[in-house]
Amino acid sequence: MSAPVHASANESRGGFAVSPVFHRAAQVAAGAGLGVLVLGLVQAPERALTSLLTSGFYFLCLGLGGAVFLALMYVANAGWFTVFKRIPEAFTAYVPWGAVTMLALLPFVATLYPWAKPGVMETDHLLHQKEAFLNVPFFAIRMVVMLGLWVAFTWALRRNSLKQDVEHGEVLTRRNVKVSAVFLVLFALTFCLAAFDWLMSLEPHWFSTIYALYNVAGLLSSSVCAITVVAVLLHRAGALPQLNSSHLHDLGKLMFGFATLWAYLWFSQFMLIWYANIPEETVYFIARMHGGWEVPFYANVALNWALPFVLLLPRPAKMNPSHLLRVAAVLLVGRWLDLYLMVAPAHRPEGLSVGVYELAGFLGVGALFTLAVTRAVRTTPMIPVGDPYLVESLHHHT
Repeated sequence: MSAPVHASANESRGGFAVSPVFHRAAQVAAGAGLGVLVLGLVQAPERALTSLLTSGFYFLCLGLGGAVFLALMYVANAGWFTVFKRIPEAFTAYVPWGAVTMLALLPFVATLYPWAKPGVMETDHLLHQKEAFLNVPFFAIRMVVMLGLWVAFTWALRRNSLKQDVEHGEVLTRRNVKVSAVFLVLFALTFCLAAFDWLMSLEPHWFSTIYALYNVAGLLSSSVCAITVVAVLLHRAGALPQLNSSHLHDLGKLMFGFATLWAYLWFSQFMLIWYANIPEETVYFIARMHGGWEVPFYANVALNWALPFVLLLPRPAKMNPSHLLRVAAVLLVGRWLDLYLMVAPAHRPEGLSVGVYELAGFLGVGALFTLAVTRAVRTTPMIPVGDPYLVESLHHHT
């Protein structure tokens, strides 16, 4: 994989031409998947909503992860990623769609969350103490505000970058550095709160102070994997010839590092709860280590860390595009399983059972994500010709 020293005229003027057949297939998949979930709201509401929450949060994290990746690069004054920065920018185009999928859960809060069921707060002493925070109006307000902030900041980052193709210069880069600094602070606070609200409150008697950071690590790991997958596929399709083995090496190092961060936080949470052996904390892991959840519980650690750690340890492995695709696929499957383990046991203690509703949720929401990303890729130049760091990125070598 070699890197030309400049972008071609065609690449600077327009985006990547997505096959109309592929686009139509994604539309059909989105309609079919979401249609099955709508039917599921009548036939098996808890299962359909569990699927929507799992897949909705999964793909929203990929969209947000694109923005977090960009923001981290901007505040770090990094230039190596510029060649493929249109990919994480395309991911951010999904955030408004992802916000809609999460807002669709609001009418069904009482079905998903035990604390929202009528009369529960009055009869449960422990939950009654949390009523000032865990109540439906405040929950809805927090969700709308957090999603609104994410949509606004991701829109600003992408708008400034696209505008730079016309105006050139460093002014918009410096503006995005400022936007990124503010966004990262607000993201850290709001995403942690979202993890508490949307995931941890499914089992409101249980709590963990590491839970939010654990989800941040999952977001970072999965989003870098998704960026890597799209970058390799676009390179193979001829839309990103400037991508070289050094870019892949850095992406591979990030995959390796974030997977290890996830494992560190997973172990920290598990070990402290196991060692303390406090009933209101251990109940979470007991439910996931018994009763049919044993295999997915241990598979979670294998997919999200053990296998990627071994497979990405050698330096050449992090520079091989085919190898990176396989490892990224393992990590992306692992991330979905990790989220499913956070959500499903609250309503399905009998064990793992991936069926039509789980597949429909992943297919429907995943197709929405694909449509948003492909539209962004199709309508914007793949190479950011106005970015002052482009030359550095074109000559990037590790």
